[in-house]
Amino acid sequence: MTSEESFARYEAIKTEEYPNHEKDREEWAAASGDPKKRNEIGKRYTAWRNDRERRENEAIKALVPRVGLPCTVYFYTDRHAATVTRIISPCKVAVRDNQVECIDYYAGRYKILPELEGGERIFTKRSNGKWIMQGQHSKDGVRLLLHYQSHYIDPEF
Repeated sequence: MTSEESFARYEAIKTEEYPNHEKDREEWAAASGDPKKRNEIGKRYTAWRNDRERRENEAIKALVPRVGLPCTVYFYTDRHAATVTRIISPCKVAVRDNQVECIDYYAGRYKILPELEGGERIFTKRSNGKWIMQGQHSKDGVRLLLHYQSHYIDPEF
């Protein structure tokens, strides 16, 4: 699967809408005095939503990186906007931070710029599907998320 195909699969799942929306709305209105029927309708929707969340998480773990892909490095409470700079192997990538312009430090608002800065960080894909910084533990290591770009520095520290 190519990077574009993996992202298309993720986007298709993310934008999927509940197929029984209109039917359930009508049944809900008709069952205004029947809590059992309303509970049944709610359980159908919850089951669908849980299944979609599971499939979305699987799609996120299956994303295939490519050079130039925007990503986010999670340093515990901070997030750094980054870009994939090298594909070392299918399970190992190098990323560099994007330059950012601070708009409001205390509100956590930053403008992410396309220019890169700093040295490369190496991340490896672990058996649980998560991208973790090389040399760190899967449970509490610095993580990389490929499906979006965000920057935030926690002002409390």
